Amino acid sequence: MATETIARACAPSPHGEAVPDPATLLEEKSTQLYSLLCYCHGNGPPQQEDAGPVHRGNVFWLTSVLARDVMDLIQVCMPRER
Repeated sequence: MATETIARACAPSPHGEAVPDPATLLEEKSTQLYSLLCYCHGNGPPQQEDAGPVHRGNVFWLTSVLARDVMDLIQVCMPRER
């Protein structure tokens, strides 16, 4: 069992509070993606083997969405080469 919190809980920002900057979103999304992939294919047998093909497909769909979000945020956060 983990002894520390890896990612902050996702909660909608209160009305009037600023939306997190792209670097913060990038950190959160990449942490979520890393944790999801460790859960699926960590240092042992995959944890989701009993979930069935539909749930496994949904997990990989979620992984691909997170990866795409991370790639988009990297483009926003990294200075463009000129």
